[in-house]
Amino acid sequence: MGKKKSGSGKGSKVAPDRGRRKMLSTGLGALAAGGVAVAGYGAYRAGWFGTGAPPTRSETGTLAMLPPVTLPPDAPNALRAVNEMIEHYARGLDNPSALIHAVRGFGRDFKRADGSKAVDFLCNQFAADKDVNGKRYVYFTRSAEVHDNSFLKTFLEAGVSLDQPVTVGANRYTLRDVASSAKALFRCDPQNLARYEPLLVYEHLPWTLIAFSILVPPEQAKWTNAYGETIDLVKVIDRGLAEYENTCALTREALARGELEPAPFREAIKKYSCFGLHSVYGFLSCLQHGYREDNLATRLRDLMDVLTYRLSGDAGALELEYEAEGRGAPPVVVQGLRLRALAKLYGHAFESINYVKLHQMFAFSPGQERRIEAGERALYDSIVKLRALDWEDLRRTVDSMLGKGSGVKFISDIIITLGHAARAMKLLTPDNPDLLARN
Repeated sequence: MGKKKSGSGKGSKVAPDRGRRKMLSTGLGALAAGGVAVAGYGAYRAGWFGTGAPPTRSETGTLAMLPPVTLPPDAPNALRAVNEMIEHYARGLDNPSALIHAVRGFGRDFKRADGSKAVDFLCNQFAADKDVNGKRYVYFTRSAEVHDNSFLKTFLEAGVSLDQPVTVGANRYTLRDVASSAKALFRCDPQNLARYEPLLVYEHLPWTLIAFSILVPPEQAKWTNAYGETIDLVKVIDRGLAEYENTCALTREALARGELEPAPFREAIKKYSCFGLHSVYGFLSCLQHGYREDNLATRLRDLMDVLTYRLSGDAGALELEYEAEGRGAPPVVVQGLRLRALAKLYGHAFESINYVKLHQMFAFSPGQERRIEAGERALYDSIVKLRALDWEDLRRTVDSMLGKGSGVKFISDIIITLGHAARAMKLLTPDNPDLLARN
């Protein structure tokens, strides 16, 4: 691809402002949704830039910033950096999105700044209940958890007891009630996955599959929900995977030939939360918990092969997109967005890769391992560069562009990303949050 020539004379004087406006109108909002085009300033203000979680005291008050630290990009320093950033900012932010991702990265015993457990806080502040056909059901609000059943599946993987109390006003429930309610409230037509929820496969199905694969043995994969509809989890898995496979087919051959990711793939994958990488993990969880119908194991081996190519393919596409969108925008914002996107890519990808290795689901080939090793180095590099970033400058700059509180919201988005990166790096170590929960 040839680069456009830079302007000169009068044109060059207006380029920075034009680039700044472009970053505001297309870059910031859209990149938050998992891709780089479309959402814009209005969508950012509506919550697309972040998690959609309710504001907290830190978004309107003062959030203390860690001083930048420059570290060599290796595994120990990346782990040190990610731990420092999550512990400090999750406790300072104290919002549901940051805290649930701290639980993701540290396990069920992660504590808030006041010493109370994040799990207790989340279960006592962000649940709701409702009647369906004469029966009461409890669930976590979408405004807090963003993706349906994301709190539930995180608690289950972290080993939180099903007897964990869950409070809705004067009503007392347990996590077991949340689990049974999730099954009852789930609606899905495998022949039309968007029938009940247009964004099901993009924003909600992966988290639900993780929760159900843990809760529901394959021999009990059919049940009747609260609406009198039959749920066949095996068919849901098959249809969801088939749709995702069709998306990945748009780039597989190009990446194998060493080419750039095709535009149709980039457009399609941006519809999924976090580059579609939650979907990969969700299907792997199904396989790990005994679901093997519809040739699932072979299909997931193929999907993981594509994922090892995407480690560099997605990264290359992101670099090109940020270069195009970021011309003339404040460098600290462009760098913050770019590093967050790369950490999101690598962190989510290595959750799946290391999950496969942890459970010895299948072996990677020498070629796949070479791509994985290169991706690991890139993950460490993105994490230590985030730790070296001047977050106070970043906060002030984003506030000046989009209004007070916007900078802190962006920082919250980074912590969400780092929760997955932390867990990915710990899965194959004694600090694995899942193993710690069972000791």
